[in-house]
Amino acid sequence: MHLPFCRSRCHYCAFFFVVGRAELREDYRSALEREIDGWANDPRWAGRPVESVYFGGGTPSLMEPAAVDRLVKRADLRFGLLPGAEISLEANPDDLELSRLEGFRAAGCNRLSLGWQSTRRENLRALTRTHGPEDNRAALERARDAGFGNVGVDLIFGLPGQTSDSWLGELDEVAASGPEHVSAYELTFEEGTRLTRRHREGRFAVPDDDERARMFEGAEDVLQGHGIRRYEISNFARPGHECVHNVSGWKGGDVLGVGASAASHFGASRWTNVADLDDYVARAGSDEGVISEIEELDETTCTAEELYLGLRTTEGVLLGGRIDRLPQAEGRRLLEVLDRAQASGWLLREGDRVRLTRAGRLFADTVFDQLLGG
Repeated sequence: MHLPFCRSRCHYCAFFFVVGRAELREDYRSALEREIDGWANDPRWAGRPVESVYFGGGTPSLMEPAAVDRLVKRADLRFGLLPGAEISLEANPDDLELSRLEGFRAAGCNRLSLGWQSTRRENLRALTRTHGPEDNRAALERARDAGFGNVGVDLIFGLPGQTSDSWLGELDEVAASGPEHVSAYELTFEEGTRLTRRHREGRFAVPDDDERARMFEGAEDVLQGHGIRRYEISNFARPGHECVHNVSGWKGGDVLGVGASAASHFGASRWTNVADLDDYVARAGSDEGVISEIEELDETTCTAEELYLGLRTTEGVLLGGRIDRLPQAEGRRLLEVLDRAQASGWLLREGDRVRLTRAGRLFADTVFDQLLGG
């Protein structure tokens, strides 16, 4: 579920969000319930119990715990939550009083994803974050006090002025603080963001390719030293704490996105909701509906995406006859991409399973672009 409310604008963020608009939070919650009700009557989703609910944003922790409780209950009422279903909530460190965390825990949230982004004050300023390193530590401590036994920390690397040594030092601090999960994403310059405009104007520089490669490779060594193992290109977890929601997506599972700008896919179909708060609230539950774009994928594109998503994980993907079912020319093209990656030392074949090597993860984008026809 996409909860798009934020206190302020982070200059690197390209997700759909709104600053302020607190007066619409209850109307938005009601609209989410109406959308849930509509999908529960759709034959594609009716009767399918839910294994995970992910509250993403925006800043979901700005919603009142009572609103989150109602949404969890609605999903359970209309679909049914599987026993032990993972219910994740993204949160900013400076939004988290103990009473709010206790409320989210009582609402059924059993996994918390904290947007630390960095442990260095200068990096947080560069990202226009509104919290400091002390808020990071306090948020994690309060999460433990509230009963969260599954806490993830989100980080960004490749920041202006950052070195591989300083980044790996941050990771060591983070891991030592004891989270069950760490996400480490390289800074990207998204179209339309203020950070991208400033970078194009030459107002700051980021680490070069070699330094970013050292950051990427070193992360695995540092975190593994703390028992936190890579299970996907950008995600690491202690055994048994991999994010169920994301793993399902990488394995090609069907995903129902609810909320403004939320994306869904079912089989070969994908669709996206309107990226406008007022429009979404007005249309949810109406005959018009909230979908703004629908795309039907052909079999070749579906297969290429299955390979791309599976190769993001450390276990890789089983070919399982996927390529054999394609037109001969398209199947041959995908096999040639895999063969070239293997010849370069980027891909390992183990029977019917293919996976990226450690070296191959550095060139993953090249492999993925070729699979997807780029």
